[in-house]
Amino acid sequence: MSSKFKSWFIRTGVVKTHFIEAGEGDPLILIHGGGPGASGEHNWGNNIEELSRHFHVFALDLIGYGLTDKPAIEYSYQAKVDQLTNFVDALCLEKVHLGGNSMGSYVVVRYALDRPERVKKVIMVATATVAGAMNLGKVSEQGNTVRVQVGEKPDRESMRAWLEMLLFNKDRITDELLDGRVRLACLPGASEAQQSYRGFSRRIAKDPTLQQWYDISQRLPKVTFPIALFWGKEDRFAPTELAYRMRDALPNLKGFYLVENAGHQVQNDQPEKFNQLVIDFLKAE
Repeated sequence: MSSKFKSWFIRTGVVKTHFIEAGEGDPLILIHGGGPGASGEHNWGNNIEELSRHFHVFALDLIGYGLTDKPAIEYSYQAKVDQLTNFVDALCLEKVHLGGNSMGSYVVVRYALDRPERVKKVIMVATATVAGAMNLGKVSEQGNTVRVQVGEKPDRESMRAWLEMLLFNKDRITDELLDGRVRLACLPGASEAQQSYRGFSRRIAKDPTLQQWYDISQRLPKVTFPIALFWGKEDRFAPTELAYRMRDALPNLKGFYLVENAGHQVQNDQPEKFNQLVIDFLKAE
């Protein structure tokens, strides 16, 4: 971990949550995606230093990920939203900026929809999860296959295949990143959390009550807080047509950025460009 980041644990409800922190100013909470080995540091490590020059940045490890607790529960989206809610309350943050990548975008959007008075602006990055919750499409079949494979057997080979699915610039896949993500994916409870999350995602398609809760197609187009959407032009996991469908379905978008030479993790493929666009968006009146 960079010495520029502070590493902390905090009790969020019954969950001991790990997060990294840097900077001062308006709070900006960053939520990672749902793949095996994901964490606040691995998913946002190329962004925190620059963003922390302008904001008080917090990057969480969601429940079941990173160094955060991995209890034997059903890993629903509500569990993650509850964790974020408890995190904001535990730190006594009045109003926050929120950013999420992939599944993390759904977590921050659900929080913002349920508590708009606590939210300043929202950033979504390449999120088939939100697209699915708006009935606009889903991840690629190949992407889902690779995600399942690394979840069932997290080793360097499967993790490399997974990161090659997420990143356009393969030189970003360092030995340090590979080893770090494999280590986190193999921690006690991590594999079980992944299996539970996949099972919950499958249940949504069959359970009308869960579908009703998951669906945000009528709510998200009507919010008044500013939203920006980022997507990589070379995203192999969440096809770019989802980005255009989301743009057309969200007349209240204040920013739409389709980034060249970037895949599913725009923030890591093109960190300099991403950081500046985020700073400009969050600071704009």
